Amino acid sequence: MKTTLFSREIAYIKEDVAELETASIKVQLIYDKVLFMLHSHLPDSLWEAWIGVPYSIISSLYKGNNESGTIFQKWIQGPDGWKCIGCERHCLESTDVERAAEERIFGEQRSYKFHNGIRQSMVLQAVIWSMYENTQLFHPFLGEESFFDGEDLDTIATYFVPTYLSDVRLLELSKPCKEYKEHNVRVYQEWIAAPNLVLQWDGGLTEGRWMTGVYVDQSRFAGLGPYLKDAEGKRTYMQAFVQ
Repeated sequence: MKTTLFSREIAYIKEDVAELETASIKVQLIYDKVLFMLHSHLPDSLWEAWIGVPYSIISSLYKGNNESGTIFQKWIQGPDGWKCIGCERHCLESTDVERAAEERIFGEQRSYKFHNGIRQSMVLQAVIWSMYENTQLFHPFLGEESFFDGEDLDTIATYFVPTYLSDVRLLELSKPCKEYKEHNVRVYQEWIAAPNLVLQWDGGLTEGRWMTGVYVDQSRFAGLGPYLKDAEGKRTYMQAFVQ
């Protein structure tokens, strides 16, 4: 079933906004918790292969206290309710390592490496889901020693989507999946159906899937950013209003 809109506005009911406001913070805290754990235990070579962004940059990124912006979580209202399929925060890493910042010549051009925010997001999704499944399996033996507490497990079960570094498990379960590939890292996530949307505006017509972006800043809900994603992955951002 397709919904047709004639303006770039999309309505949310109060109950959905209230749920997203609470759920987005819980999800963000799990991202932060797992990211810190990975940085504490992974060797530098594996961190670079999987995450690809220095912890000094990405830690600020995921805690939402970076001056240059906020976290953009991606949500779908599917058949089983709201699901978070990942988050993004594009960032720039300075590649000028020869001299400290205070020694730079005024006006000198600096060089940066751009990170698109998708790779680290999907790796985190896969790590979190793997830890969740293993915790569920061994919970009777772990007791209070488990990394995720009861609230964490409930949050992951309710709002996260099964995500793996191999498609074997999803194939075994006959689940449709989407592959994400960035450099040498492949991540497979269960495909969640999103509502179909047709937007007629400015004399044109755009058709795609209705996605809901949720902005989180300093571990606080910072608003909704709905968008229509077409078959080529292009986004058309829209305005949200509550009814």
